[in-house]
Amino acid sequence: MKPQAEHSMTDFEKFAKALYSFDSVCKKNDKDNWMLYREFIESIKDLKCDDFRFFFHLAYYQNTNGPLEEAKSNIDKSINLLLSIKDGFSATEENYAKILIPTGGGSFTFLRPSAINVQKAEIYYCAGEIYAKTGLQDKSLEYYKRSHYYKSFLKSEFGDRNSISLFSFRRYNEHSLSDLINNTITVSPSTKMNDPFDSLINLWASEEQLKQTCVNSESKHITPLCKSFKFFRVRSFCIENDKLPVRNILMWSHYAGEHTGFCIKYKLSNHFIKQEDDESNYEHMYLKRITYTDDKVNLNVSTINSDLAFATKHKDWKYENEVRLIVYNPNKTDDFYGIKLDKDSEIEAIFFGYRCSEQTITTIKKLFSHKVNCYMPKFYKMELNSSNVYELNYQEV
Repeated sequence: MKPQAEHSMTDFEKFAKALYSFDSVCKKNDKDNWMLYREFIESIKDLKCDDFRFFFHLAYYQNTNGPLEEAKSNIDKSINLLLSIKDGFSATEENYAKILIPTGGGSFTFLRPSAINVQKAEIYYCAGEIYAKTGLQDKSLEYYKRSHYYKSFLKSEFGDRNSISLFSFRRYNEHSLSDLINNTITVSPSTKMNDPFDSLINLWASEEQLKQTCVNSESKHITPLCKSFKFFRVRSFCIENDKLPVRNILMWSHYAGEHTGFCIKYKLSNHFIKQEDDESNYEHMYLKRITYTDDKVNLNVSTINSDLAFATKHKDWKYENEVRLIVYNPNKTDDFYGIKLDKDSEIEAIFFGYRCSEQTITTIKKLFSHKVNCYMPKFYKMELNSSNVYELNYQEV
């Protein structure tokens, strides 16, 4: 689009110019952004603009300043326009104005799909809060679920790979055997982890914490917001670093029944590294490397990003070299459920602990011998390393 004189600009172009100016000033200015936001809303409120961002900004402002019914009407218009954007983001007459962003000087460019996802997360989160405040808790929960789907798309460090090898330490019990029998990877709520500080979302997203954080504001949205986090599931793996994880005696002690269990080496395909987007069901999964830190973390904030929420741990745990499978599936309510290995994923090897019984080893090996058209993993038994007792050896069995 070419620059036009102010008197001949359309309302969309006026809105786009005001939005660009507001964003630019906010990035450079230390002033109270809410005051700037109020000025921005005043400059656009009388425009006639058929753009999803236009109605979102009106709704976002009205969510704080009222009236709530108008906020609800505007967020509905924003969502309907958002859903009308066609795949490919082509410059058709139907969706042209809906996807343009200003670049300065009166020219425009297209929103990238990743930027669209960021805006979808913001819009659905705002809708969740507005619907909760108007008493529609079930609808609020649905919108919060959609917000999580888009907000939790994280950049995977493994995105350039077609597959990755990861290790999973297991106790010998019916749950670990079920995964081997059914060729699945069982995921669980982060609240079921052995360490309450394992995933910071457990602390930040509790009703008690959010009531303190939102003590001076409307709190009807807290209950559906908390419920919306209950659809996240995780599974922890180790990745090879300077040495194989199976040589680490702490991992066997902490996660494999004091060396009586076993460790599965998986080859996981790109499907697990970053699952194909599934907007029809608002579910997806991806692998994320854990960041270890000793920085102070303040939970008294209104939002918490997904990296901090699910993929940050204290540096005391650094020896684990953890990679986490993070799953968001609002259609599953079970605490534990299995995700099938796809055709390009497989179990490469199973390592039996130093104190693993012969009966356990025989049972697990028989599971694979009875499978039809199944890739046969290699089996190893951990052994004492007499030259370095703190680093185990292993031998094929």
